[in-house]
Amino acid sequence: MKKRSWTIADDIAIAGLHAESKDRSVDLSYTDWIKALRNYLRMTQAELAERAHLPQSHLAQIEAGKIDLQVGTLKRIFEGLSCDLVIQPLPRKPLSEVLRGRARSVASKRLKQTMGTMALENQAPEKELFKRLLEKRTDDVLNDPRERLWNKKDG
Repeated sequence: MKKRSWTIADDIAIAGLHAESKDRSVDLSYTDWIKALRNYLRMTQAELAERAHLPQSHLAQIEAGKIDLQVGTLKRIFEGLSCDLVIQPLPRKPLSEVLRGRARSVASKRLKQTMGTMALENQAPEKELFKRLLEKRTDDVLNDPRERLWNKKDG
């Protein structure tokens, strides 16, 4: 499979993802949303099932939370409720922090290997110097697009 290049559209999409962007005042599951919207629209399970092209018994199991849905089925249900289904990633924390953390982990691992050798030769730097070196190495890792940050052994 050919590797796809990063585009300006990718930059814009990633920039629009914010950990704080989700309104946490309403935190309903998809089953709660289905029931709430169906009831608001004064629709029976049978009517929604027909609109979503599903058996009513299947919709009842979905609303009861007994079935793990596929996205296509969920989309049909929300279309039956005259709604669009939007699936969007919601970062747990800013992605820039995740990226810098991984780069710092890679830089720290390399720096500690070097420091181990220097310690054997009684040349280990002071704590403050180590911190500055770590930040410099982290920046170097971030600025090199060839750097691999997600090796299997690194977690």
